[in-house]
Amino acid sequence: MDALCIQFINSEFRDFRGRWVRDELLQPGWLEQFLVTWGLQVETPPDAAVLAALVALRDLLKRMIESLADGGIADDDLAQFNAILLKITLQRSLVQDSGGYRLELATAKKDWDWVQAEIAASFAHMLIAHDPRRLKLCANDYCRGAFYDDTKSRTKRYCTAEKCANLMKARRFRARHKGDL
Repeated sequence: MDALCIQFINSEFRDFRGRWVRDELLQPGWLEQFLVTWGLQVETPPDAAVLAALVALRDLLKRMIESLADGGIADDDLAQFNAILLKITLQRSLVQDSGGYRLELATAKKDWDWVQAEIAASFAHMLIAHDPRRLKLCANDYCRGAFYDDTKSRTKRYCTAEKCANLMKARRFRARHKGDL
């Protein structure tokens, strides 16, 4: 499942073998491409405070995913999350199109608070519209990438079968057979 919040959370890209970590938010061009992909263009480039707020949001979303496995989101994290959603004011307007009428929500200004609120809203939508227990972080401690477990059994533990799952399977095999040489 490709979602705004999942791509944002995975902006901290880790080598699945634990050799390095690359923060895509701090890489030239990545944030601009991310914003274009999701239709979230803003006029001003991010400054240090904005980047720090985006990193803090990413950390908050990861903590919330981890807490979902433990039964629920902590009150402090939920309050911090709601504060991000409340940073913007939405205005409603009635729009006519070929199919009739629809209610459209728009923000007064499209700034970095709006970007953060849209990322948070995407995460909230994942929790509301889908099974929150299926939103997981990779069990590979070196990776910790976010993913949505769409398997029937809900037992998927790794973000990718080709990398993390194979690596961890090979490590378990080697550990079991270490003394057999």
